[in-house]
Amino acid sequence: MAEYKDYYKILGVNKNATDAEIKKAFKVAARKYHPDLHPESEKAAMTEKFKDVNEAYAVLSDKQKRTIYDQVGQEGYQNYARGGGASAGRSRSSYTGGNPFGGGAYRQASGNGNTYYNFSNHGGGDFGGADFSDFFQSIFGGLGGMGGMGGFSGFGGRGASRTAGQRSGDMDAELALNLEDAHRGGPMQLTLPGGRNVTVKLPAGVGEGKRIKLKGLGNPTPRGNGDLYLTIKIRPHLTYRLEGDDLHVPVTLMPWTAALGGTIYVPTLDGPVKVKVPAGTHNGKKLKLSGKGLNSKGSLYVTLTIDVPRTLTKEQKDLFTQLAQIS
Repeated sequence: MAEYKDYYKILGVNKNATDAEIKKAFKVAARKYHPDLHPESEKAAMTEKFKDVNEAYAVLSDKQKRTIYDQVGQEGYQNYARGGGASAGRSRSSYTGGNPFGGGAYRQASGNGNTYYNFSNHGGGDFGGADFSDFFQSIFGGLGGMGGMGGFSGFGGRGASRTAGQRSGDMDAELALNLEDAHRGGPMQLTLPGGRNVTVKLPAGVGEGKRIKLKGLGNPTPRGNGDLYLTIKIRPHLTYRLEGDDLHVPVTLMPWTAALGGTIYVPTLDGPVKVKVPAGTHNGKKLKLSGKGLNSKGSLYVTLTIDVPRTLTKEQKDLFTQLAQIS
């Protein structure tokens, strides 16, 4: 049995931490342990820490995952690992299958019926492209994805809230995607409760909150199967900030480029592009790249930050001195 992971400790927050505190802690820890920011000799160790940070955030930033994680708890998980079986869980919860944590859906009492949860074990993109741990798998089960494309959560069955117009057999679920995969779209394999595998083709540029209807993949009813409704959730990204269909990215600029103008490379989801910077650019100036957002409707907003060198050569100092004298 996999060793218990304390996700709160990994992010350095307490169990009552707010969503904002968890997000802030994730950003700090992700930058601290990002393998690219460390020498080659430390990359392997930092990669493992980076994976843990991403996994912890994937759980604690999702309300349903966090609820399940808290309900299982360290004591309950360890009791099960020692052979405690289903009794290790909370009294309000029950588990399907012989293993209450893996290989199936976790079932939590909800109203007059049951709510099912199932999650993928893949990261990717901003999550470092790393598979989630055996511990994550043992609690949340697994769903195959396209290149680590997404996390699948929150099957809402009977007794779960439904959107107006939905039938009793309809189901709701969240599909968590990395920003790059939401931009590209494409096929993705999902595993439904009961073990059925289905392939879903996601449209390119699918946005946060978009609902996708999968006809006939809901719960069975006397009148036939209901439908499955997927709500898209896009994970936070280390480089870009998403607002609707628009993306925001900071880019540093050398002072001479800001003063004289020039050409810089700006990262986009389709690869770097050349952008002209006008002479006399001030710190904080924004450039708009239309059609370079999450999809063709969105734009990429580039915020320019002037980077003043911390160390200067003698020649550079002389040139800045001359500039100061004639200004």
